Amino acid sequence: TTTLYLYSKTDEAGRKPRSAGAIRLSPDLEHLDIAGCIDEVADKTLRHLAYEPIASGQYPVLFSAAAFLSLLNAFSNLFNAQSILDRQSLSTPESLHQAIASPLLSIYDDARHPENVGQPLFDGEGTPTRRIPLIEQGVLTGLYHSAGTARRFQTQPTGHANLGAKVTVSGHFYDVAAGAGGDRADGLVWIDELHALHAGVKALQGSFSLPFDGWLLRNGEAISIEAATVAGDIRSLLKNICHLGTEVEITPYGCCPPVWVSPLAITGE
Repeated sequence: TTTLYLYSKTDEAGRKPRSAGAIRLSPDLEHLDIAGCIDEVADKTLRHLAYEPIASGQYPVLFSAAAFLSLLNAFSNLFNAQSILDRQSLSTPESLHQAIASPLLSIYDDARHPENVGQPLFDGEGTPTRRIPLIEQGVLTGLYHSAGTARRFQTQPTGHANLGAKVTVSGHFYDVAAGAGGDRADGLVWIDELHALHAGVKALQGSFSLPFDGWLLRNGEAISIEAATVAGDIRSLLKNICHLGTEVEITPYGCCPPVWVSPLAITGE
């Protein structure tokens, strides 16, 4: 596999430094989208230069595909059967077949997805990988299983086991179904990238408070936000999804459309 990550940083007199990043993955160097990565970094950097502060309050939020999947991945214990058995998950055995998200949301884990670079064909236990439904129309329909957790749940292993000092379970590649799209109306906060997920996420409580890079849509223009954090609860966020974009984007975490969520708490700094 070949990975390209570009990161820019700009300095203007009397202004805070601004930065942007972009990543591309490819099975080989020949097909690596170098030009697209450069263009994305340059475009984001320029759009972050004319920044303004944002007033604290409740705002409707549009998550980019990368931002939404990075947040979802931070709470992947929702789908982890081993975490459920260890009581280290937001889900319980009774959560299966219960609505945990908006009916608009369907999420699959697909190790063999065509866009997954370096597709694993088997997990650490030798179980073949396959497409696993996690959430279908808002209902929790599947979990990540090893052979051991599958026996406890009286089901089949799903190809998510990792062998080490002990067997662990983790996901491969998210595939979030597209929707009908939504409006980018004034007052919408567009979150492009979340930061400090290692510190701002309380995975066993469901809460998060994270700094982000993004823009405020105002009078038809996207105004870069100087500095702010977004806070909420992942369970409420999933249930308050109001739109999904019509086109999916490829990210290191998987494929996902932009995601609209009803108001979240934004704190300006």
